[in-house]
Amino acid sequence: MNEPRAFAAPTVRCPNCERDVPRGAYCGACGVHLAAGSELTPHRHQAYTADPDQHMIYPSVISTLFPHIPHRRMLPFQVALAVTTLLLVLLGLLRWTGPSIALASLAVPILYLVYLYEVEVYEDEPVLVIGATVGFGAVLGAVWAYFSGPTLTDILLRDTLFGASFSRILEGGVLLPLVAQALMLAGALVLFTRRRYDEALDGFTFGAAGALGFTAAGTLVNLLPSLRDGLISSASSTDSLLILLTRGLGVPLVNAGLTGLVAGALWLRRGPIRRLRYHRLLVSLGTVLIGTVALRVALGVAAVVLADPLSSFAAFGGATILVLVWVRIALHHMLLTEAVEVPIGPDFPCSHCHALVPRMAFCPNCGIATRATPKTGAGRAGRAVR
Repeated sequence: MNEPRAFAAPTVRCPNCERDVPRGAYCGACGVHLAAGSELTPHRHQAYTADPDQHMIYPSVISTLFPHIPHRRMLPFQVALAVTTLLLVLLGLLRWTGPSIALASLAVPILYLVYLYEVEVYEDEPVLVIGATVGFGAVLGAVWAYFSGPTLTDILLRDTLFGASFSRILEGGVLLPLVAQALMLAGALVLFTRRRYDEALDGFTFGAAGALGFTAAGTLVNLLPSLRDGLISSASSTDSLLILLTRGLGVPLVNAGLTGLVAGALWLRRGPIRRLRYHRLLVSLGTVLIGTVALRVALGVAAVVLADPLSSFAAFGGATILVLVWVRIALHHMLLTEAVEVPIGPDFPCSHCHALVPRMAFCPNCGIATRATPKTGAGRAGRAVR
C-alpha cells in the first residue's frame, strides 16, 4: 500500500473566492480548479464534486446515488448492479415468478444497505437511522400497497373497459402518486430533528434509504398475487421482462433519486450556505418540490392512461435517466454551496487521492468535497469541516 503523499505548505490567493488557500490543483475553500491553463469554470462542471475523476453529467448510477463511496471502492457495487440487471433479464425471459419477485423487490434496497454500512452515514446510531429510514419506509410501503393496490387495479380495469376518465386520472395519476411520495419522505423527516446530521448528503441518503424501504415492501406486496399463477408467469416473456426491469430497477432508482433530492434540499436549509449564482435556483427546496411533483404526476398519468408493460418501461426508463442527471447536477451544486468560511485545518490523508492534505471543504489535490467522503477511516477526519 502506498504511503500518503505530503502536500505543499505554501498558500496562494484563490481568484474565485479571494481566500488564501493551500497551493494545489483546487481551491480548498470553494473547490474551483486552480491549475494553470485550466478551462474549468467556478461551477467545475468537468469535475463532479463527489468524484472529481468524472464529469458532472456522467452515466453512473453508483457515483450518483451512492455519493460517499470512494472511486476505488465502486467496482463491487458496479458489478452487483450489473449482475442484478442480468438476473432480472434472465428471470424475466424464463418467467420464474418467485425468484423474480424476490429479486425485483430486494436487490437495490439491499445494495443500498451495504452502502450505508460501508460509509457509516449513520455514524454511531445505526439502529435509529436504519430503523427510521429503511424500516419505517418498509412498514409504510407495505401498508400503502395493501390499501392502495386494489384501488389502482380497479382504476386500470375501468379504464380498460370504459376508457380513461378525468376523475380516475386525477385519483390514480395525481393523488395516489403524490401521497406515496410524501410517505417515502416520512422516515427522513423523523431524522430531521437530529441536529448532528446537518449535511445535504445526510438528508439525501436518508431520503433515498426511506424510499427504497418503501419501494421494497410495496413491490413485494404488489407482486405477491402473481404467485397464484404458479412457478411460471402467465405473461409473455417480453411482458415479464419489461415488468421486472421496471419494478426492479426503474421504480427504485426513480423513487430513491426523487426522495433523496427533496430531503437533500430540505437539509441544505439547515446551515449556512454560499449565495452563488445559479446554485440557489438549482438546489432550492421550491425548485426540487416543483420538479418532483411534475415528474410524479407525469409518471402517474402515464401509468393510468397507458397501462401496459412497454409504456411503463419506456416511461420509467426515461424518468430514470432524467432523475440520475438531475441528482448529479443538484448534489454537485449542493456540495459547492455548503462550502462556507473554511479555515485551513490539520493535515489528513484524502480518502480519494490518498494525498496528505490540509483539511478543508475540498481536497486541494484532487478537488473532492470533504462532505462526500466516507464517515469511516480517513474520510471521518474531515467531518469537522463546515
